[in-house]
Amino acid sequence: MGFNDTQIYMTGDSAGGELYAACGLTDNKHQIRHLFPMYAAIDITDTSKTIYHWQYSDYDMDPTDEPFIHARLNKIIYVNNVIRLLYPGIENVENLLISPVYSHDFSKFPDITIIEAEFDYYLQSNKYFAPKLRQAGKNVEEVFYKGMDHGFLDRSGSCNQSEDLLQLIASEINNN
Repeated sequence: MGFNDTQIYMTGDSAGGELYAACGLTDNKHQIRHLFPMYAAIDITDTSKTIYHWQYSDYDMDPTDEPFIHARLNKIIYVNNVIRLLYPGIENVENLLISPVYSHDFSKFPDITIIEAEFDYYLQSNKYFAPKLRQAGKNVEEVFYKGMDHGFLDRSGSCNQSEDLLQLIASEINNN
């Protein structure tokens, strides 16, 4: 009833955002038109083993805000450690369907708008992932929200940036 299966748009944040990766990497029929993942390149690899060398110094922090920002970053590090525990016996956390950072074949991948937060643990993997997509010839737009951290979309209704993001996604869908 009027559903165009080549006009699919997907968005999500955090673990829900990773669903986009699996769909985008396996879209044999090229049905997905555009992806809008927040935290596009979630990577549950231990910080000491990431291919993009994650470190606190990659974040530009005001010294007075540093304890708060470290606490937010450490929260996600802790969550990553717990996630790895949930998959006993997993030998390769670099599963490209969990984290597209490790993929090398983007032939099925649609256009993407990567939403980034300044103090998000996954910002470093996003900064690694976006150029990788561009090298593969993909249309990539990055939208950066200064001062935000992981989960800012959850503050919709009280956070101007989350409202702006929802408007951006709606506008893109309505214009196509």
